[in-house]
Amino acid sequence: EPFSLDPQELAHNFATSSVLDRSKIFGIFVAIAISVLLLPFVICLQVDGTFGQDANWVTILTPLWIWDVAILFYHTRVILMGPIARPDHVPPEEWVDPLPMKKRIFSLIRFILVSIFEVFVALKLDQFVPWPWLFVFIPMYLWEATTIYKKLPLARMRIVTMEDLELALGKPFAQFTPSEKDLIGKRYSVVPSTTSPEFEAAQKIKLRARHDMIKSGFRSAFVVLILIQLDGHVDWNWWLIFSPFWIMTALFCYANYQSFAEVQQMAAEKDPITFGGAKDAAAAAAAYGATGPNGVANKPTEISDEEREELKAQVMASSSRLCSKCCSHGFLLFIVMLFVGKINGAGYSALWIISPVLIIVGMILCCIGFAIFGITEVSTDGVEFDTATSIDVEAPPTPAYTPPQEAVRPPAGGNVELSPTNSTKASNTSSATASPPSAAPAVLIPQPPPQPVQPPDLLDDPPNVKPELNELD
Repeated sequence: EPFSLDPQELAHNFATSSVLDRSKIFGIFVAIAISVLLLPFVICLQVDGTFGQDANWVTILTPLWIWDVAILFYHTRVILMGPIARPDHVPPEEWVDPLPMKKRIFSLIRFILVSIFEVFVALKLDQFVPWPWLFVFIPMYLWEATTIYKKLPLARMRIVTMEDLELALGKPFAQFTPSEKDLIGKRYSVVPSTTSPEFEAAQKIKLRARHDMIKSGFRSAFVVLILIQLDGHVDWNWWLIFSPFWIMTALFCYANYQSFAEVQQMAAEKDPITFGGAKDAAAAAAAYGATGPNGVANKPTEISDEEREELKAQVMASSSRLCSKCCSHGFLLFIVMLFVGKINGAGYSALWIISPVLIIVGMILCCIGFAIFGITEVSTDGVEFDTATSIDVEAPPTPAYTPPQEAVRPPAGGNVELSPTNSTKASNTSSATASPPSAAPAVLIPQPPPQPVQPPDLLDDPPNVKPELNELD
């Protein structure tokens, strides 16, 4: 299994791999890029007349036919694998096939309609059939109809809670009959509560379905304008023919901005000091302590740190979504503008239409190449890692030892302990040892062995003790 591999061992094997092995990995990414970009590249060359007047579109679109065969094989395999078996830990009454056969067949039909449309367009461009473009686009009409059939129930979906159903039917949800649950499942989307994640997910599905319905309406209007232009009923400027696309792009960018503004406003209402502007913060500060209608001083709404972090995450997610949507729409808008300029009679090559995609793909491949061929293993020769003992990083550091400035003269008989200068000096008693402070341990300095002392001669004069007696007086 891929997830059972050790990441460190995998990184080590990759870092020590040869240039040939790395070239194979990089070749996979290059092959993927070529397989994706080959079709638009040859189409642009055909539009520019690079292949000559005798080249036909059926041959030029060979990469497209290969992709269609691969996708058709995938849909066929998905249908032939049969229903998905129920896991053992899921009860039979709770199991729902995530990929029912009805959805598989429906997806296959939609793909077949698109493939038929591609074949009709190729035959029409090569003038193999005398059909008008109105007839060529019949598969697209049916495809749009299937889109409406799929998205309309989701766009009109009613989201209800279990509490609403229990109040409507007058009994607990557990007592609903299977027929009632089936009827409710077809008409409503049941969620535990309006604050649950299921409710938020259902709202996203409903909003996405409405957006798809709007896109379908603009696509239908765009197809109608193209048909009357291609069949010669009108001779309008192509910038006008593509007006549904311009309007749809502007509306979706505005809708994304409105969504971001709603999230920002919601966060500002809950925490005006953090998410509101200077005006909101000043208003919140002025309202603090003001007397309300009931004579009680107003207090700001306090939120916890967890709620504030959650609001920050929501605002950041909404802003990133706004930036990504606007950038993607702007990128697509730029490509479509190059395309419209070309069919409107511009003199530049058709390759300029896909030049933004080629530039971005080239940059991505360069980054991947630098990452693949630039990874090397760091040598650990001469570096020792002591992992046997654990170090408490929270323990206070031990103060460094300071060498002593003064030494106590050792007695004639061995070693002596030294103490720092800030310790108590040795007394004049018989003990010549000074105790070191507790922070720094005593250091033992070996001393040379004592020399033998000649015993005094008993016949000599006794030592003079009179000075000591005088000191005692």
